[in-house]
Amino acid sequence: MADGMARTTVLAGHLLDGTGAPPQADVAIQVAGGRIESIESAGASSMDRDSHVVDLRGWWVMPGLIDAHMHLWGLTPGEFVPADFETRLANARGQARALLRAGFTTVRDLGSPISPWIRDSNCTNPPAAPRILAAHVGLTGARGPWLIPQPSWWEARVVRGVASARDAVRRLHDEGVDVVKIGASTGPGAEGFGDIPTLTVGEIRAVCEAAHRVGLPVAAHAIGSEAVRRCVVGGVDTIEHGYGLSDDVCDLVAASDTWIVPTLRTRAVRASPEAKATAREQMDTLRRGATAGIRYAAGTDSVGDAFTLHGPGNALEVELMGRVLSPDAALAAGTREAARMLGIDGETGTVEVGKCADLIAVPEDPRQDLSVLQRVAFVMRDGKAARSTVRAAGH
Repeated sequence: MADGMARTTVLAGHLLDGTGAPPQADVAIQVAGGRIESIESAGASSMDRDSHVVDLRGWWVMPGLIDAHMHLWGLTPGEFVPADFETRLANARGQARALLRAGFTTVRDLGSPISPWIRDSNCTNPPAAPRILAAHVGLTGARGPWLIPQPSWWEARVVRGVASARDAVRRLHDEGVDVVKIGASTGPGAEGFGDIPTLTVGEIRAVCEAAHRVGLPVAAHAIGSEAVRRCVVGGVDTIEHGYGLSDDVCDLVAASDTWIVPTLRTRAVRASPEAKATAREQMDTLRRGATAGIRYAAGTDSVGDAFTLHGPGNALEVELMGRVLSPDAALAAGTREAARMLGIDGETGTVEVGKCADLIAVPEDPRQDLSVLQRVAFVMRDGKAARSTVRAAGH
């Protein structure tokens, strides 16, 4: 595999660059120093004699996928949580590698004490994990979603009042988080649809003001109209889950700068009556929210348990969003729009000159069949190849 600082030429049979432009056929993408140097017709391209060539002429090349809400908890597939940190860390590293090999070049971990460790040691060649934006632990109110009840290894911090909220943000900033996570409502299954608010508007606003002052975005677990309304008024950047909303709250979100990450996968793959009811509620809210004009990004809420193994299945989120959104909009939610929401659209999310060379290859046009995103055959992150099974696929 080519070194990230060397020159690489990626020959793409079809390029879907993620900008909204029509696909291009027979394209040469020149990569140097981990970034895209040029994109031109393969016939007109002049390759450096020393350039490493990646032949994807039988494939569809597109931007690397983004999972904007997931958790590297270090679980085993049977949902067993090892007691010792080293075992959990080893499990989480394996899950991060599986995500990268599945085509996820960026993920946002919204609550795990392990992800910062992986993020801070994530400089290998070939890369062993996606780019990680880490929240570490969450802040919640006295009735918060992570207090009803949770296993002993899950850490949450309770805020009580404006001063407490500000202090909690300062502590998280000192600990090096990339995003502040708050729990603004009870969780699914706690009481009804889990739509009981846990933080006041004043507490939410204090968190947001303190976080924004030091350049950190705020992501809010929020279910139900009142909790989401408080989050919008308080100034959160992203609402996680965000279902069970009235039409007027959908309009409120749409008129704001707040995004929603609907996290469809984690309930859709479970067979319990409660999960099925939640999944229906999520899809109904997504349908009405899309009509209202809410901005959406894809995030799975996957935790690496028996139902939500990290890997190709994370791409199911885009497919589920495509049952309501157009294929183009669903793809954008997992690439360009997710990057915009995370504030990294200057680096990734589309295949454009000057951006990081985050590329994946799939065997067919994903706009015709979104499930093809679960069959990624080539992955490049920051110009470094992390996976290639192109020959084995017969192309």
